[in-house]
Amino acid sequence: MPRLRKGSGVREHDLIARAKALRESVDPLLPRRTRDCPPERFDRLKAELEEVREERDDDRRLERRTRWGDPIARSYAGLLKFYLDPKDLTVATLPLPDGDASYATLARSTREAEIAVQQSDEPARLLLGYVDWARKGFHFFATRRTLWCTGRDPTPPDEFRSERIADLPYRLMEDPAQHRFLCAHLKDGEPRPFLGVGWPDGRTVFRVCRRCAKTERHLLSSLSDGAAVPDPTGEFPVTAEWNVRCQGGPECVHAHLPELPRGVRHSYELGRLSDAGLLDAYADELKPRIQGTRRPTFVAGGVCHGSALDAFVESLQGTPLERRAVKAALEGMGGYFEVDEAVASRALERLWADHAEEIVRTIVDDPAEARRWIEEARGAPGRVAEILKRAQRRSEERQVLGELPRYRDLAREAAWVDRVAREYRTHGEAAAERAIVQSLPGEGKERGLAFGLLSALGRANAHAWQFSKTEQEFGSALADRARSVLAAPAERYHDALDALLQSAGVASWGVRES
Repeated sequence: MPRLRKGSGVREHDLIARAKALRESVDPLLPRRTRDCPPERFDRLKAELEEVREERDDDRRLERRTRWGDPIARSYAGLLKFYLDPKDLTVATLPLPDGDASYATLARSTREAEIAVQQSDEPARLLLGYVDWARKGFHFFATRRTLWCTGRDPTPPDEFRSERIADLPYRLMEDPAQHRFLCAHLKDGEPRPFLGVGWPDGRTVFRVCRRCAKTERHLLSSLSDGAAVPDPTGEFPVTAEWNVRCQGGPECVHAHLPELPRGVRHSYELGRLSDAGLLDAYADELKPRIQGTRRPTFVAGGVCHGSALDAFVESLQGTPLERRAVKAALEGMGGYFEVDEAVASRALERLWADHAEEIVRTIVDDPAEARRWIEEARGAPGRVAEILKRAQRRSEERQVLGELPRYRDLAREAAWVDRVAREYRTHGEAAAERAIVQSLPGEGKERGLAFGLLSALGRANAHAWQFSKTEQEFGSALADRARSVLAAPAERYHDALDALLQSAGVASWGVRES
């Protein structure tokens, strides 16, 4: 329903200027025809328009012309009559997909014809006057400069096709061999759900995956904007595909998915659903069927591995620890499990709520400690993989330290060397170097031992300024034995430690516990 209001002085001035131009020629009211467009009907319309133009100075005859004839001719007569007798006019507004279009009610004509005549210098507005012609079999295409008619031939002018492709709402890449334009993910072959809009007469198809599809974009409108054709749904067919790369065989649920429902497609064609909205509505239709399967089905990043749990786990990016935890949680699980990206940490986050104990027990054997890790992870959602890594490191540290001998009554020098050696075995060279430098005493044999350990780590030169010449000479003589303490297997650690301390002159340095 158009909205009405009084016309302004600016509007009157604009209409008079347009009428003045159309008094000179009716050509701006007619489309440009291609070679295959039959001329007969356009010749009749032009003749009727010329009759109106010949009466451009006769107010009474123009008044009669506003009541009969082709709607475009009636609206043309109304505009020419207004030129002769400008007066207060009523301006109406017609909502259109690309915004409101305003027009003056000057004739007993259609709203579309009024807009077409009064805004004939805009091809997209002039197109409105020929919508009824399109319903009867003609094809019209409005570019920025020209309204084209190709008659009953649906092939668009090259100018129109080029403009539509240039104005796409997405950055799509052309696949000339397949006559397709694809988003980056589909161009790379990623198996993602996608929306497709075909344009057979434009010799191409356009596809956008769910990750790229936007809630404020409408690919069909962007392609068909400016086109008036007899069968829009047939000439711009809309499809959607779940696009899972299924390796589950003919019994897999993905082998029997239905096509895009007609109701969802129709809502999209009417503009009630966006690109993202259509794909989400399609997903809502499919998910009950997919997730209701009782057959174990594992999907990662759009690839369905069917019931092959090992293949699913191996496809995930992540550490061996993360993959082991995923497998522990999924073993014996029936039904459907999917992660949108083939990443183990994403799978762990999805599994955590229901399978926390199975996941943690792949790393931590002690029930009390496992419970502590579970509680910490629950307080830090989204960091399950990080917490598991910490738990694994702690478990590995305990295993390394558990294999080393335990001592009591250690001498000060022995306790210091043992602490540095254990730090090296659990956290590496940088941690050992940091422990040496941060706990370096001001005097005593530990300083010579410290230089020996730094020499074994290859870091003596960086810290030589902290040691006297005597300490450096003493430490250099101990470097080989210090290296043995750091590198010796657990069963030879005691002997290596004893050899180093004996060489440093620390005879009775402690008691080894059984």
